[in-house]
Amino acid sequence: MRELGIAASLIAIIGLILVEFFYRQRLHGRTYHWLLLIGLFVLPLVALTSTVTTVFEETKNVSSCAACHVMTPFVNDMVNADSTTLAARHYKNRWIPAQQCYSCHTTYGFHGALAAKYAAVRHWVLYVTGTWTEPIKHYGPYPNANCLACHAGAQRFEERVNHRSLAADLAANRVSCVSCHGSPHPVPDERLTLG
Repeated sequence: MRELGIAASLIAIIGLILVEFFYRQRLHGRTYHWLLLIGLFVLPLVALTSTVTTVFEETKNVSSCAACHVMTPFVNDMVNADSTTLAARHYKNRWIPAQQCYSCHTTYGFHGALAAKYAAVRHWVLYVTGTWTEPIKHYGPYPNANCLACHAGAQRFEERVNHRSLAADLAANRVSCVSCHGSPHPVPDERLTLG
């Protein structure tokens, strides 16, 4: 998509220059107006769509999260081989091969992906405007469905008596996975040493 947006932008700029400065006198009125319409509206719309799509795709990468210095402690903890947080254990054991932040912080299905991307854009706006509050907190309880999307049905997960006995409570979010498995990220005091 990125290449399409760049191509549309270049074609629009070159086309508008050619139409306005070199071929204006040679073109009929309707042709001239159609070429202006394409160059001023259609091609920029293609470029805008390409840009939005590219930005949304980039929000899936850990580097996108790491770009904001307020997230540095979280990313540093995740890649720290000595850390015992859930994020670090998942990362060092390669339980999530790519897009670690996005995989755990998006609910699944079409709506979940849109909500996660909306949240990423909201986070970016808070960061750019400097209006976030410390310490960084997760809004509401973390949905077990995000954990269960990968773990439910896995042999090691299903073999655990506690998982089987709490299956209904886990599915209904009455019991949190982190209550047994520990913090997903460093607590606020620990973040000071990781930033």
